[in-house]
Amino acid sequence: MTEKKIRVLIADDHTILRQGLERILRDESDIEVIGQASNGIEAVRMTQELRPDVVLMDISMPDQNGIESTRQIVEAGSARVLVLTVHIERQIIASTVSAGASGYLLKDSLDNELLNAIRTVHGGGSVFSPEVTRVLATASTETQELRRSLGVLTPREKEVFYLLADGVSSSAIAEKLFVSPKTIHTHRQHIMDKLGIKTIGELIRYAIREGLVQAG
Repeated sequence: MTEKKIRVLIADDHTILRQGLERILRDESDIEVIGQASNGIEAVRMTQELRPDVVLMDISMPDQNGIESTRQIVEAGSARVLVLTVHIERQIIASTVSAGASGYLLKDSLDNELLNAIRTVHGGGSVFSPEVTRVLATASTETQELRRSLGVLTPREKEVFYLLADGVSSSAIAEKLFVSPKTIHTHRQHIMDKLGIKTIGELIRYAIREGLVQAG
């Protein structure tokens, strides 16, 4: 039986870059490029229509930026999003992570780093370029003191914490744990209250800084 390939949608407003990425990916036996989007709105629409496993998302695109497109895709549970961009600004990274991106790579990443990231994100993990990890760690330190033991969490809250830190959506966690989305929302709120965290972005930055999830 042939192993199912990872279905990838490429979203970038530069045609030459999209074509270059497709050439890299099509040589891999376990990856299949199923479409290309040239702007954010098209990326969301094509994700809904084609149902890719992973969306390779640029940030700066016309009509709708990659951050908002990522948020819409993740909230719909349509696919996991791996951002590939030139932006290293702290606020952009934080906003992208808060939107639900499962990974954030810079465009100067090596081919094998991109391929490994696609496979990791598809498998449920999170991947961040080393430079991005350093920015997130700095941001976490500057925003507030988050070095608190996970011992304050219940076993179920810890389970939800790790899934959230890996970029899994609340609806997907609910399905995985066989509970209602409302229950996961309650767990998430308790986790944030206990750790002094206000957003999912801060939760992920905290997990990366503490070495609790894979960062690259």
